[in-house]
Amino acid sequence: MVIPTYNEKENVGPLLERIGSIRKEGQEVLFVDDSSPDGTADLIREAAGREAWVHLYSRGSKKGIGSAYLEGFQEAIDRLQADVVVEMDADLQHPPEQIPALLQAVEGGADVAIGSRYVKGGGSRGWGSLRKLVSWGANWQARTFLRLGVNDCTSGFRAYRKRAAQKLISARLPATGFEFQVAALFALKTDMKMVEVPYVFDVRTAGKSKLGPKAVVRFFAYVVWTALG
Repeated sequence: MVIPTYNEKENVGPLLERIGSIRKEGQEVLFVDDSSPDGTADLIREAAGREAWVHLYSRGSKKGIGSAYLEGFQEAIDRLQADVVVEMDADLQHPPEQIPALLQAVEGGADVAIGSRYVKGGGSRGWGSLRKLVSWGANWQARTFLRLGVNDCTSGFRAYRKRAAQKLISARLPATGFEFQVAALFALKTDMKMVEVPYVFDVRTAGKSKLGPKAVVRFFAYVVWTALG
């Protein structure tokens, strides 16, 4: 599991407790921390001292979630010999209890298993009308403009088979922010099998969201720019 962090001190402990309750032997957790000023990395180091399956990859500055995933994928494959890489957020909005379902989809033949809010059984909790509109619009735009064939194009809760993760690493995707999720699907859509697995996106109870107005504008601009080729 590759989990980017920036100021997620309050969520690391509860997240690891929930992952620990469902993980199987051989499954590892790699946090990619961008020098969080709130001490997130220190908590992860403490956890890594107690649990051999917890690891920290620390970066010198805040470089964006896209590069955090790509560097994390590379580290997971090289250092931890990962055959499947799960990406997820640290804020407990992605339920660790659904990780086995993502892994089962990959074991069943998928190259990419996407945790989806927009298939039967999926959904979200605690969203206002504006957040729902932005999410719906972003997914509609990505599906329509880029022909991705996926309902939840913006989901950051996924499992990648090793060959899919390696293709993303070698593709050197220009996306550094939340548009990374769409860029990844666009890079993989021609030769990788993708399936969607339902999950319910939960309410953030601690810490602050990193999804601000600038990130939303950059996302929509990226999709248009990519579609125009």
